[in-house]
Amino acid sequence: MMQTIFTKEQHWIDKWDVFVQSNSNGSYLQLSDWAKSYTSYGFDYELCLFIKDETIIGGYCAVLAKVAFFKFYILPIGPLAINKEIKIINDLITTLEQRAKDIKVCYCQINIPFFDTNKINLPCLNSFNSGHLFKYVFSLNGLNWIDLKAEDEESLIMQLKPSIRRNIRNSYRKGLDLKFMVSDSEIEKGYKLFKENSEVAKYSIREWKDMKQSLLNLNKKGYLKMLAAYKGEELKGCILLLKAGNYYTYILGGSKKEVPDLRTGDFLQWEAIKLSIKEQCIGYNISLGGSKGVKEFKNSFNPKEILFDNSKYYKVINSFLFAFFLYFEKYMKPYKKSIARVLSVFKKISKCKLKIKIFGRKTT
Repeated sequence: MMQTIFTKEQHWIDKWDVFVQSNSNGSYLQLSDWAKSYTSYGFDYELCLFIKDETIIGGYCAVLAKVAFFKFYILPIGPLAINKEIKIINDLITTLEQRAKDIKVCYCQINIPFFDTNKINLPCLNSFNSGHLFKYVFSLNGLNWIDLKAEDEESLIMQLKPSIRRNIRNSYRKGLDLKFMVSDSEIEKGYKLFKENSEVAKYSIREWKDMKQSLLNLNKKGYLKMLAAYKGEELKGCILLLKAGNYYTYILGGSKKEVPDLRTGDFLQWEAIKLSIKEQCIGYNISLGGSKGVKEFKNSFNPKEILFDNSKYYKVINSFLFAFFLYFEKYMKPYKKSIARVLSVFKKISKCKLKIKIFGRKTT
């Protein structure tokens, strides 16, 4: 007999993370420690599991975003089901909708990976709207996929352009060596390089203090790999990978800019591909997005974009509260540069006694 549980019990967390790793639709966004990273913003998380004979047959990991009187039930990606069974997926989304009502959130959203929702029967989506209106929990738009089935290093490198093959081989000739950053201090050192690169290039990543515990936990469980390029004793660059669904996803990278160019990026991405082959992964997700130059660099490895078309859905549970949230969001947009700043504004609002006129009413 199947049962449904909502839990953060460690016994089930451990089982869930293993389930995510073994499911081909699994994503690092579904790992419990990734969801826990949002607790630094005052958010919470929970697992919903369908269990039969003490075995997980389906489930999801939800982020409960909450500040003051606003609460949102967010599924960054999923749900997951054993053997990708559509009925289980449908039942999980129905359960999610009811859970959102039971815990009195004002809004919920989901992101269903890999499925073409125009061709499969998910009647549960009839009550949802297409798209996402809540932007403060990251969700994927798809994969930038390098298929590794039936491939080896030599056949893969020969599929690359001659110039890219030269860049990879030159990186080794220039004396770069691979090192896995495994200690807590090494991972912090690598993340510091990511942060330095982001500040120079003027893009935002989360602070180390916000990500520290989640990344260290993922490392201890073996789901995180930080690959570093060294020349002698000097760190020249590193990349962060997370594993789920029997493949690695490229999360962050950084390198020191030098003349002549050591081709550190080519070296590290090729080592990530070699690691994926060694561990018999089904592929490598070099990830979507980035500046024009970053996209061109990623495309040099011949990935295939797999976009999650028609995958994003939302439902407003409490229309008044959600309209209230949208009102605040509209006027904060010119000032927000990161989720942390948005949340700090919300926290200040919750501490002050402000009278705000909205829809002809006054709230304190």
